[in-house]
Order: sequence, then structure tokens, then C-alpha cells
Amino acid sequence: MRLWGCIPLSLLALISLTSASQVQWHSQPEIQSMTLLDVLNDDQDYTLLLSLLQRARLIPTLNKLNGSTLFAPTNDAVKRHSSKNSLWKNLLADRNLFVPDNVQEQLRQQLFYHLLNYSVNDLPEDSSTQTLKTLHFPRLEVDPPAHELPPSSPWFPIPDGLLGSEPQRLRLTSRDGSAWVGTDAFGKGGAEVVKEKIEATNGVVFGISAVLEPPPELERVVTSEKLLSYFKKVLTPRIGEFLNSTPELTLFMPVDSAWESLDPLERSYLESDFAADDLRRILDMHAVLDEGVKWSESFQSSTEFTTRYGSSLEIAVSSEGTTISGAKLVQPDVYASNGVLHLVSSLLIPPGALQLTPEKYLLALNCTSFVSLIHSVDLAHLINNTDKQYTILAPKDDVLSLFVHGLPESGSEDLKRMLEYHFLPGLWKPKKLDNGVLLETELHELGLDDGRQVMLVEVNDDEKIDAESRHITFGGAGVIGEYVEIDNTIIYFVSRPLDPPVDPLQTALPSLNLSSFLAAIFSTTLADVIKKMPRTTFLIPHNSAFKRLGLLVSDHLLAASSKQDLENVILHHVIDSVEYSKSLIDGSRRTFATLEGSDLQLERTDNGSIIISASGGWAGMKSALYPQNMLTETGVIHEVSDLMIPRSVELNVGKLMKAGKATTMTTMVAKAGLDWILDGTPPPEGSEWADQGIGGTSWTLLCPTDDAFKKYNLTRLFENLDTLRAIVSQHLIPTPPSPAASGLVSIMDVLNINRPLPLDELGTYSTLLSPSSAYGDIVFKKIEDQSTAEYMVGIKNARGTDGKADWARVLSWGRTTTGSGTGGVIQIDRLLVPYHPSWWIEYGAPSFVGVIGIAPVVEEMTKNSAVENVKSFVAGGFGGAAAVLVGHPFDLTKTRLQTAAPGQYKGAIDVVRKTLARDGITGMYRGMVPPLLGVTPIFAVSFWAYDTSKQLIFSLTPSRASDELSTAELATAGFLSAIPATLVTAPVERAKVLLQVQGQGTSGTQYKGVFDVIKHLYKEGGVRSIFRGTGATLARDGPGSAAYFAAYEVTKKALTPAGSPSTELNLGAIIVAGGTAGVAMWSLAIPPDVLKSRLQSAPSGTYSGLFDCFRKTVAQDGVAALWRGFGPAMARAFPANAATFLGVEASRKLMDSII
Repeated sequence: MRLWGCIPLSLLALISLTSASQVQWHSQPEIQSMTLLDVLNDDQDYTLLLSLLQRARLIPTLNKLNGSTLFAPTNDAVKRHSSKNSLWKNLLADRNLFVPDNVQEQLRQQLFYHLLNYSVNDLPEDSSTQTLKTLHFPRLEVDPPAHELPPSSPWFPIPDGLLGSEPQRLRLTSRDGSAWVGTDAFGKGGAEVVKEKIEATNGVVFGISAVLEPPPELERVVTSEKLLSYFKKVLTPRIGEFLNSTPELTLFMPVDSAWESLDPLERSYLESDFAADDLRRILDMHAVLDEGVKWSESFQSSTEFTTRYGSSLEIAVSSEGTTISGAKLVQPDVYASNGVLHLVSSLLIPPGALQLTPEKYLLALNCTSFVSLIHSVDLAHLINNTDKQYTILAPKDDVLSLFVHGLPESGSEDLKRMLEYHFLPGLWKPKKLDNGVLLETELHELGLDDGRQVMLVEVNDDEKIDAESRHITFGGAGVIGEYVEIDNTIIYFVSRPLDPPVDPLQTALPSLNLSSFLAAIFSTTLADVIKKMPRTTFLIPHNSAFKRLGLLVSDHLLAASSKQDLENVILHHVIDSVEYSKSLIDGSRRTFATLEGSDLQLERTDNGSIIISASGGWAGMKSALYPQNMLTETGVIHEVSDLMIPRSVELNVGKLMKAGKATTMTTMVAKAGLDWILDGTPPPEGSEWADQGIGGTSWTLLCPTDDAFKKYNLTRLFENLDTLRAIVSQHLIPTPPSPAASGLVSIMDVLNINRPLPLDELGTYSTLLSPSSAYGDIVFKKIEDQSTAEYMVGIKNARGTDGKADWARVLSWGRTTTGSGTGGVIQIDRLLVPYHPSWWIEYGAPSFVGVIGIAPVVEEMTKNSAVENVKSFVAGGFGGAAAVLVGHPFDLTKTRLQTAAPGQYKGAIDVVRKTLARDGITGMYRGMVPPLLGVTPIFAVSFWAYDTSKQLIFSLTPSRASDELSTAELATAGFLSAIPATLVTAPVERAKVLLQVQGQGTSGTQYKGVFDVIKHLYKEGGVRSIFRGTGATLARDGPGSAAYFAAYEVTKKALTPAGSPSTELNLGAIIVAGGTAGVAMWSLAIPPDVLKSRLQSAPSGTYSGLFDCFRKTVAQDGVAALWRGFGPAMARAFPANAATFLGVEASRKLMDSII
């Protein structure tokens, strides 16, 4: 080390003049016969020590000393020490070994520790301990050491260093009959004095059994003390550096037991990686850094030391011992190179000096990420205020790591809101929490007028015996482990970060049972407004409420023309204040203002149920309230069973009929002079209805759909006013006041009061026709064997007409709010024709029904149905004939390609060329008679079956939303049409194929015509032979017809200009749509058509069936054989089928103009 390089030259020059009391140098010692060196030279036990003194350049120093003491380690002591000390070992091993420290400062300082500047004449004989001052003045080592020679010789110790002007101490004591040097304060340890004192002219020499180690730095001293193991545990590198580098430092360190006075959580915090600053403060409270080291010899009563922290340490000395600010001095004077260590029994922390804030506990409890997020949004005051009481909901680091990608951006306002939601003012221990309680948080919401947001707490009460161990969730997040209580803070560890409530619409969105009401909100312009409306309570009805409301009412509210009504209904479900469950259940308030402007009335029943009554709607309109406390950023959401109609929304019969698209029945009611019923008003004064005294009556209208009138001639119906009024009267039911209107409704009625009539209470109802007809009453009946409640309504006691005109199925309903708030519309799927039986029917013979008054209508219905069937049949025949004339040459080419032996034809052109060469142009029409003869029944049946199948689909879907069939439904109708058509197609195709392949190759003419073919086939195998290939025909025509009709309808619709009359022929659209239909059909039909042709043309016994034909065809000719004839078929498909549909449409229009 560069010892001399760091000492001022002026100081070195004055060394010999130094007058410090500890060191008195004598430049001219008295010459005697024996000096210290002579003593060492005369004893062979000190040869190694002399060698080291020479290497340390201390021989001149020893010669200059006068009246000194040398504790001389024997050779054995030096050897033992060198085995553990590399420097000593190297110096003793080779005298010529280069040692980097040419001035041997480290060795010199260690040897100085064995020297005193005064003589110890007597060794202690009792157990007393003497404190000696050595010539070792500890100082900081300079690295690397200096290589320059010091300015003067010999080298004497300089009285200045890490202990100030004081040298290092050394204890001498007597123990077990021997003297020991270098012991601790209790006389333990040290080196035994093994050689008696030898006096020299300049001092005395004591031989000792071990080398004396100079005390190390305070850090090593502290960490080597067994009683300071806890401080060693929490010691930080920063504190260690301070202990090593600070001179003249006095430490009063508490022993391990002292730290137990701290709370376990406080100790956990101190043991964490985040307590460095507080540990340094604690150290400063126990450290005195003043001029001079404070050894215990300076302790006197009333002495005060000021710590680095600024606190005072009061010393009290008595016969019982020494105390430091009340702490017992356990062990004084543990020497160190840069100070001294005293061990005390207690922590010397002034009251209130060490404030362990919630932040520090959170850090100690593995919530570091949570704390970091808090600091990023400037909320540190929430975890550093020890005066205010908080309950903190803290996710630990391992929990937050799972949600790191879902958290708001660091430092953002959203993150700040989320973190504020984790702090609950007050101390909330588990025993204080009740299930369903709402606790205020530190989150102040703009949507609550800067009020505090609340949090829902759920408590599992299954473990009431031990309230502290009940399972608790805060805002849906469960508590993990035990809670922690520290001063004014309680900490719960939660299973996930807590998201603060969002706007009402986002809050309700995950609840699928509320989706209908939300969809209604989003369909209006209210969504952006009401979701931000401050301090509101949403009452959201379940999806089933829309069904119970009645489909017609729902359709009316959701119609584009009824936006204002829908918005009023929505606003009527938003209370203009925040009402949590407790205030609704236990509060005294009964009236609540809504954003719509009117009030809701609340009724609390004896059984705990809560009923909400609307301001308007129909009589007795109520809804069950289910308090949910679904928290939002503007208030809260509760659920209700039913929609509530405010008084600002008027529902009359006309609006409900419009919602049901019942334009025909609406026209009939108006033409019958009953339009006042549509408006929900009394009949005009002076009218026949007013004279009958029915002005205050509410009405329920049985409303047939527009489809129900398709079979009727409306022109004739509207011309006959009496018949019209009779039919309308049959559908009008005077409706009495409902039980709800009289106040008799119970809680169980809430879910069923939205029907115009109590359908579950099946019974007979009079109609407007009842006073003038014995068959005016109608009766409702529940349909049996239905999983859901379905009803039918019919004319009471009506018989005959096979029931078709006497009963109808109930499709939907809606209740009106006009008049007395009863009545409404019940939509049905059939028109109820007033019943007028003949005299023998009245007496019980149900064989014939005569229709009086409305007979023309019923007769017209039957006549129209038959005429339409004939038209479909005939039009199909015309279309088929056109298809054969255009497409037969193509079909013949296809068939010959499919049935010819391999290699007979090169392709379709080759077939045509050879056929024309052999038979002329007539050869291209060979076999045309069978399809021409069969085309009328085939296409007639096909088109008739197609129309019938469409009607069948309509009848099976009475509640359909559209009057038009979907593409899938059109394809289904097409497939069904192929079933009856196959019965005609199969034998015709059989005869046609045999005639078409006749004359192919080397075969001659076998059949003279179609009837000859049929005769031969019957002789050959009976009817079975005639119908061979029926399965293959159905396999071809089923999917083919599905594609055929669907493609035609879709293409025609796409090509027809918008707004064109349905009766107007669009030739371009028909031709393209027909051709497209043919291409679509034959794209699917070629493979089964190949198999059909081979089955029907092969000799009997060739194939056992369709699958056998498939197997043999593929085995013989490959898969490609299934697509033979594809070219001709595609070439034929477009023109032939364009001609087909052109023939159908043209003939149908002609017949419509004639009939």
C-alpha cells in the first residue's frame, strides 16, 4: 500500500518531535548491554519473528524504542499463523521472493500491534483485565501499495488514522493461572503468555503462543459476532461499505433478541429487498460519529451521545451495569480497525422514528408490482399515509404476472381508476363483513357526481363458527390466504386485479339473458346518451319479457316507425337516481322518477317480493324486481321480469295489426265501418255502434295473417258489405276488465298479465257476431302434446267443412293500452268463416255443410285452388314439349355417348356426324316420341308437385317471418317434386333410352315405336322391367330438381328489375334463369344419369341394381365413364331448359288472361 505516499512530508519531518501522550520517541536511547533485539537474538524461539521484523524494516524502529513492551510470537506461533496467512507464508518461504508491497505496510502494522510504547512490568494475577494501547494506528490501505522509499528511516508509527489520534487497543488478562493477551472484554480468547518477561535496556519481552491479529473493519466485526446474526441477515452492501469506510465510528448494535420486539411483518419488511433506506436509518440511530471513538472507558452517567440520525443516547453507569438509553450494555468494546462496537440489549429507535408505511409492508409481502403501478399514477399517498385507515385489496406479484397484458397502460388514467378501486376507507375485518354489503372505495366517479364508487362483497356463510375464516370475495375476486392487519391498515390478498365498473351497457353485455333489451337500446340513438347519464339505476328486463309482452307489441316497438315509443319505453326503465338493493328492499321510498319523465311505483310484499308498477301500459301492468347490484360507473343495474310501458306510449289495435303486417284484415275492419276500433276510441256519436251502447268496451281482435287470405277472392269479399261485417264481427271479442284492473292480481299473476285474454283460463267468449248468430261465440283450446304452450281458437259448436274454416292456431298476441287498458290483438293463421249449417246439420247429421251468406266466398276458395292446380299442370306440359323439341338432338348425342362401347365414338361431334350420315336429320330425333308423349305428365306432375310442395312448406311454417321462401326451402320443394314425377319419368326414360341406342353400332332396328318397346319390356320382365332404373332416376332427379328450381327462382329474381309487376313477362330473365337452372341440374345429374342409361339399356340380368352398375362401370371404364355425355348434356341444358321455362311462363300468362 502507498502508506508513505499519503503522509505529508511536513508530518514525517516532525515525527521525531511528536509529543502525543501515547507515543514518546527518544532519539538517543541509553546504550546498554542488552536491547530488545539482543533478547530476540539470544532466544532461538524468535528466529522467525526476527526474519519478519527485518522484512518489515522494523529493526531500526526497535532500536529507537525506549521503555517499550514486545509481545513476541514464538516460532511455533508464527508457523501456525503462516499456515493460514499467505503473506506470512510467502515471506518465510523464500527471502528473495518479490513481495509487491516493498514497504511491507500490512506486515508492519500487524507487528506494531505487538508493540507498546511503554513497559508492562507486571502481569495480572487475578481475573482483572488491563487495556493496553499499542503502536498500531489503523488506516485505510492504499491500493496498489507504494513502491517509493519513505522519506526517512527508521519508520515509526504515525499517531493518526481510522481511530483518530488513538492507537488500537489490546487487552491483557489473567485466566486459569496464566496471562493472556488480546482477549475480549470478558477475558476470553487471545494468546497465552508462554515465556516469562525478559527485561532489556529499552523495554521488556513476553513470549506468546499465537500471533495477535489486528481488529478488522467494523463490517467484519459485526458479521462475526454471534449475537448479531439478525443484523448480519439484513445487512446491505451499502451499509457494509459504510461500516468499512467510515473512521472513528462507534456502534451500539442491538443483539438478536432485541429485534424480536418488532412485529413479525416489520421484520419481514426489513428482510426484504426494499428496506435498504430504513435499515440505513436504523443503523444511523445506533451509530455515533463524533471526534474520537467512544470506548466504554469514557462512559459516565449523564453522558449523552448524538447519533448520525440526530437522536440522543443517554449513558447511565451504576453498580448494576451500564445502560444506553435504557438498553443494557451487553458487551462493550469490541475493537475494530475504524471504531468500536458495543452490544446492547434493545433497539435504540426513538418513538415514531421508524414509520413502516403500508407501502413497505406491501413490498415485504411480495406486492412489488402492485406498488410500482401505484407509483406510476401518483397514488403513493394511499400507501404512505399511516394516519388514515384503509383496507387494501392487493394482488401479489405472481397474480399480477398472469394479467400483465390485460392491465391498462402504466401511468394512464384508466390504471389510476383501477388502482383507486383497490382501496376501501376504514378497517374491514372479516367479522365486520356481511354477504352482499356494498363498501365505498377511494374511486371517485364522474358518473356518480364525483361520489365514491362502491364494491360488492360476498361472504360464504357456511362457516359461521369461525367468522375470520369465511371465504370472502371483493368485486368477484377471491381472497387468498389470511388477511394482514398493521396499525391503521388491513391488507387482503386477492386472486386477480379488480376492474372498476364500466358503463351500464358494457356491464350488462355479458349477461345473455338481458341481450334483447340491450339490442333494443343499440337500435335507437339513446345508447351513447344514457350510458353516460350520471347517477342512474337501470332496470333491465329478461329476454323472456319480450315474449311475454306479446310478439305484436315487441314487433311494434322494434319497428322503424316506432322509434319514439321504443325510446320512451327504454327511458322508463332508467331511474333518475342511484338505488342499490338495500334502499329498494328496506327503504321507505315508494315512488321513483325515471328519465322518461313519469314515475315507477314500488310495492314490497309480505313475502319479501318487490313489484314495480309502470306509469301507463295496460291495466294492472306490473313487473317483478330482482335486485342484483350490478355496479356501473354511473350507478347500478337491477333485473326485472317484464317490460313496463309508460303512459307516453299508446298501443291500439291498429298499431298492433300493423306490427303483425295484417294489412288485409286492417282493410276489412276499416271497410266494415269499425275503424274506430283500430284507433282505440269510442264509436262516433250517432253511429249504429254507439246506439248499441258499446262505446266503453275494449276489444280483442282475432287477426288472420295476410297469408290466410290467399285462397279468397278479396274483390268479391269487399263487394259484399254484409259478409264483410259478419266475418269481421266473428273476429271481434268484447273484452271485460282484467282482474289486474280491479286490483285483485297476485304476485303470481305478474308474469301473465300481458295477454289480451287469459288464455290459460280456457273458456267461451262472445263476439260482436254473437247477438245475431247462434254460432257467434268462439272457444280457446290448448293444443295437447306440445312442449310449449300453444293454443287454438274455433267457432263454438261449428261442424262440417272438415273444420278448416272453423278453427285456427294462435300465432302471437299483443295487448292494447287504450280505453280501459284491456283487450288487444291475437294473431291467427286462418280466417274464421262464420258458420251457417243446413237444417239437417243443426239436428246432428254431420255430412254436409251449407254456407249461407258467405257461400260465394267458400265456393270461390275451392274453385281457385282447383284452377291453380290445372294451370300448373298444363303449363308444365307446354314447358316439357318445348324442352323436347329443342333438346332432343342433344339428349340423343348424350345417350349414345354414355352407352356406346369404348372407342366407338371420338366425341359428341363424331356422334352427330355418324348419325346424320346413317339416318339423316330425322336420326337426330329418333326416340323423341316417348319423351314427347311422356313430357306432359312428367313436367305437369313436376311443376304441379313443385307448387304443392311450396304450399306444404308454407303450411308447416305458420309463424314464418317472410312471405317468400328461402333458397333452401325452394330447393326442398324442388326435391319433393321429383318424387311423384319419377313414377312417370322412369318408364318413359326406359323406352326413350332403348329407342335412342337402337341402330347404334352394328345393331339393327329392334323396336318399331314406343308402344312396341313397352310391349316387349312387359313380355320380358313384367312391370318390373318397365320400371327398371327408377331408383337411378330418383337419384338423378331429386338433387337435380332441387338445384333446378332453386337456381331458376334465385336467378330470375336477381335479373328482374326492381319494381317490375309480377304479372309482366321478362323474356331475358326467363331465358337466362331457365338456362342457368338446366346447367345447375345437369352439373349434379350426369353421374346418376350415366348409371340410369346403362341400367335401362342393358340386357336383362346385366346388372343386379344401381350399385352393381356403378361398380362394374368404374371397374370396366374407370371413374371418367361416369361423366360421359357431359358435353352434350351441358350443350343441351341451357337451350332446352330456357325453352322449358319460357313455355311454362308464356302458357301460364296466357291461361291467366283467359281464365
